[in-house]
Amino acid sequence: MKASDILNFDDLRTKEVKVKWWKCGMTIRELGLDDGLKMFAMAKDLDDNARIDAEDLAQVVAWGVIDESGERVFSDDDVAALAKKNPKPLMFLYNEIIALSGEEAVKN
Repeated sequence: MKASDILNFDDLRTKEVKVKWWKCGMTIRELGLDDGLKMFAMAKDLDDNARIDAEDLAQVVAWGVIDESGERVFSDDDVAALAKKNPKPLMFLYNEIIALSGEEAVKN
């Protein structure tokens, strides 16, 4: 096996989720090592509870929501506007992405 074989292998799991607030289904994928480590850097440990701010949460959603071709739906430029949306679907998507990535979800 060559390095290019491994690098071209799509090894991030995906999942279809129903986002009832937006009346649609979306595809999410687990975070890769790069985005996962960025997400951990965002988290602050306060009283044994992981807490992140609205833009950090929206950033994780932007990293994890993909279209049918595997491309991100939301760009980094969308994060500030996304953070101003209804928190319920964003928390739902965030928690689904974190669960798929094998991490502990942040309490709602």
